[in-house]
Amino acid sequence: MDFIRPFFEGKNRWVQILFLLLFVVAGTIVFSGLGMLVAYAVYHTNNMYEATDPAGYIRMVQLFNSLGMFLAPALMFAYAHDRKWLHYNWADCKPHYLLVNVTLLLSIVILPVVALLSQWNQAIELPKSLGPLQQWMTDMDAKAEELTTLLTFNHTYGTLLANIFVLALVPALGEEFMFQGTIQAFLNKWTGKPHLAIWITALIFSFIHFQFSGFIPRLLLGAYLGYLFYWSRSIWLPVLAHFLHNALSLLVDFSFQGRGISLDDMKFTDIHGAIPLVVSCSIVTFVSLIFMWRTQKELNHNEESL
Repeated sequence: MDFIRPFFEGKNRWVQILFLLLFVVAGTIVFSGLGMLVAYAVYHTNNMYEATDPAGYIRMVQLFNSLGMFLAPALMFAYAHDRKWLHYNWADCKPHYLLVNVTLLLSIVILPVVALLSQWNQAIELPKSLGPLQQWMTDMDAKAEELTTLLTFNHTYGTLLANIFVLALVPALGEEFMFQGTIQAFLNKWTGKPHLAIWITALIFSFIHFQFSGFIPRLLLGAYLGYLFYWSRSIWLPVLAHFLHNALSLLVDFSFQGRGISLDDMKFTDIHGAIPLVVSCSIVTFVSLIFMWRTQKELNHNEESL
């Protein structure tokens, strides 16, 4: 069957964008429908609030939505390019162990930085003339917060493991394959400007979550993941970083819950030594990113010399 040409061969960029959108729409419809069917078979209702376990209902639907909206369309797009599921998105490449080790460190030290940025972002208020937009953004954030509270309310290790799977592992795979492995890779090939591709992808990544109280930190996280993808030439490094960030955030929330502390009622700057901690973590982050950039540059040079 090698004589069959890839579907996208000879087709211009706009046609490829159109098909990516079609893949997303089709994947969302099919997988969300499957998710609703499975949830109904398990809980015998289409209303999450009527289910015996509303949090479990949401996790099940969320799982299928993530697969249908992100992972499945990204894999279909990759296959349409060269009839390989794991090549266009650099999923057939392994990151260098040095980059993996630094990513493990960064996953911890960026948490305080993100926490402070989130607090600053939440304090931003739009001009009064944009009051309706501000209210809409507030309502969207409130709905997202309501779902998060429902998913993490039951303080058990079983709940924690379920949340790590549905809210950390699956999104890390799906979103990285879609944003870095597909959108960023596509924009990079189209424009030939990797930095522009990284920041446009990060902007889309932050906007698509519709949680505007965290727009700025999520934008920077998206850029961070984009540079990991660009430097490592492997989708698995940003997948690892994305998973660790989400999982560690869940673990921190779980730990505070166990002590009877609500993160919603606490500002990061209220913690003793918060600012020196952020400054230290920012320096470590900056140095680590420079190290990763130089390491990958040297590795690429060595490969070209062989």
